[in-house]
Amino acid sequence: MKHLLPLMLTFVLCASCGSSRQQSAADAAQERVTILCVSDFAQLVDKHEMRVIDVRTRTEFNTGHIKGAENIDMKQPDFVDRVNARGPVAVYCRTGNRSYQAALMLAEQGITVYDLGGGIAAWRQAGKPTEK
Repeated sequence: MKHLLPLMLTFVLCASCGSSRQQSAADAAQERVTILCVSDFAQLVDKHEMRVIDVRTRTEFNTGHIKGAENIDMKQPDFVDRVNARGPVAVYCRTGNRSYQAALMLAEQGITVYDLGGGIAAWRQAGKPTEK
């Protein structure tokens, strides 16, 4: 029993160290993601300096998308491989939920990501053009 307490303490300390490392990786990924309002995202898109990726399904993409956007469904198992970015990317989805998850996946790979807050719904509400 006397030896059990130090063993338990060691286990707790090791477990907390591992979770803090995981937390630091999550924090680092979040720091690589910038959520932009529609006007700032539009300026970024207009510069044509980075890939714009619509992370919705092909069916959703075909209902209308931002001009010049590529469709890479974030739910596909090869999503990160297909993005294969060497520089920053801009992502969006319908409302901003999936694109934020996609942004974190990409950020974990060291990619800087700009995410359209509110998604294409906010884009359309602001009167920005889409194409089919």
